[in-house]
Amino acid sequence: MNLETYRSIINSELFNVGPVVIFIWENKEDWPVLCVSKNIESQYSHKADDFLSNRLKYASLIHEDDLDRVFLEVSDASSSQTSTSFIHKPYRLRTKPQTYKWVHDTTIIIRDSNGDISHFIGYLTDVTQLKKLETKTLEQNQTLLKHEALLKSYKLAMDESSIVSKSDLQGHITYVNDNFCKISGYSRDEVIGRPHSILRGPESKASLFKELWNTIQNKKVWHGRLLNRGKSSNYWVDASIVPVLDENNEIVEYIAVQHDITEVIQQQQILDELASTDTLTGYGNRYKLNNDIRESTNPVLAIVNIDNFAQINDFYGHVQGDKVIKSLGKILNSQIEKEHSKLYHLQGDEYVIFDSDTSAEVFLNIMNRLIAHIKTSPIKILDDEIHLNVSTAISFETKDKLLVSADMALKKAKKENKNLIVYTDDISLNKEYENNLKWTKKIKEAIDDDRITPVFQPIVNNLNNHWEKYEALVRIKDEDGTLISPYFFLEISKKTKHYNSITKIMLRKSFETFKDKEIEFSVNLTIHDILDEDINTYIFNILKEYDIGNRVVFEIVESESIENFENIAIFVNKIKSYGAKIAIDDFGTGYSNFEYLMKLRADYIKIDGSMIKNIDTNTDAQMVVSTIVDFAKKMKMKTIAEFVENEDIYTKVIELGIDYSQGYYFSKPLDII
Repeated sequence: MNLETYRSIINSELFNVGPVVIFIWENKEDWPVLCVSKNIESQYSHKADDFLSNRLKYASLIHEDDLDRVFLEVSDASSSQTSTSFIHKPYRLRTKPQTYKWVHDTTIIIRDSNGDISHFIGYLTDVTQLKKLETKTLEQNQTLLKHEALLKSYKLAMDESSIVSKSDLQGHITYVNDNFCKISGYSRDEVIGRPHSILRGPESKASLFKELWNTIQNKKVWHGRLLNRGKSSNYWVDASIVPVLDENNEIVEYIAVQHDITEVIQQQQILDELASTDTLTGYGNRYKLNNDIRESTNPVLAIVNIDNFAQINDFYGHVQGDKVIKSLGKILNSQIEKEHSKLYHLQGDEYVIFDSDTSAEVFLNIMNRLIAHIKTSPIKILDDEIHLNVSTAISFETKDKLLVSADMALKKAKKENKNLIVYTDDISLNKEYENNLKWTKKIKEAIDDDRITPVFQPIVNNLNNHWEKYEALVRIKDEDGTLISPYFFLEISKKTKHYNSITKIMLRKSFETFKDKEIEFSVNLTIHDILDEDINTYIFNILKEYDIGNRVVFEIVESESIENFENIAIFVNKIKSYGAKIAIDDFGTGYSNFEYLMKLRADYIKIDGSMIKNIDTNTDAQMVVSTIVDFAKKMKMKTIAEFVENEDIYTKVIELGIDYSQGYYFSKPLDII
């Protein structure tokens, strides 16, 4: 195909609707562009005329750190007289000032009649959003199938990164690419003509495939994760299955585009297992309990707490105190292991016994037998035997109130020196209400008197120990000048509708502080903030007003599971268009996981302080953090350790390869920069 034929294809309306951008550039200094597909503006925010008028040259868009390598790849390919095309390693292409996208570039070499290179034709695919590329490619598959020259370009880009297969209307495999064979272990001869169900994983639910078939037979694209059965081992994929329609809008075949995510799933499983297990006792922890409560149908719960445990700790020491805690766990577990109930260690000397679906009568009988057994089961400490007394509180409330109501009942049991109390609505909350009213008044006065104020804690680069960034943290400045922690007022502000006002004040004052400083700073947002229309609008207005989005990091503080990822993704994409970045706060606890990072396209991972504060001595914490750091590096994300409180922790943080540190070892939060 000659150069003019390529130019004709590039300039046609047919080609300019897809995600692949084509350039033709001359083999001259900085690569002047002779022709570029019109979708350059929608994909990379440049106008075609800027290239054709020579205001922009292709080489000027390539990131300075990648430019030498790209030139070298072109030079190496050009030196071969037989080479007609080559594939670049992904490199960064500028779209806006200080904004880049990673691209996959397949380049065709055009030679003149003398055999000298005259032009290059580059097929560019945005691999920053590979999911988006994949979807758009599939949506245009009908058109691409009719134009073989264009299909080859797309196919080359797709085969480099995806597992591709096609099936007929009965689900029999008609085509697989090389990646399919490589990942599955099957040869083409072993799968062509066979039903696609031969790949169905052993643990896959029939309902999932019923939903899949209903979706694609209704001419809709199906997206999801699948466990595939390989020839020698199973593997996880992120799959998109697309029905291909003819000119009469009838399905003619199905195309499946899959990405191997086995390593990500395995890392997630390791992290989930570690994050769900208490390191002292080996039983489930609070994270595991919260998940089990959420998935239960008719839950009941009991908290078991050792009376006067502090005295045991003080007299025998913490090592023996830990042995007492573990011994109690064994006693509890021995009594419930034949039941439907499960045991969890939440903190200190406190255990939870939980049943996801049982009657109140059955559970009460279990707990009464258990308390009686504890009284007759002494625990040996050194040369002594001690009989434990425990306070127990039971709740039969709804899932959202189960744990907090049991905790209220436990406080009452401790106060009244009772072995067992069942939560009822008449357990007094007067003190709590009184406290809420006091803080509601304080919050309102602080807002009215402009005493909501940010303080700033430095974030330190672990490579050079420089204070490179700051996190803005909210405080109330009391009338005597004392700074009050959000621990005392933030949750109450949410109940009293003052929370949005505090968020807006923090955003405004933080932006005002850094508007004239070339320093990156972060502000905290909850999922509630992002989904709240008022706060959402305020965020984008302030980004426009101050025009310092490239120095802002929005830390997503997650305490609830994200249900509406579509709206969150819209928010993330929009703030990133201002140059702003995303950090996932408290990662490794709560609901945050690897899937969040991929879906939210996070720039920073802030590793939760609960794993950092003892990381110099806790090998389990080191294992979890090492997994997070390894994943972050592969995903090109930066990591930040919170709660770095001393030199030993800082040394271990550096040893684990974490990029930044934050904590009192460097500085407490400051009211000035």
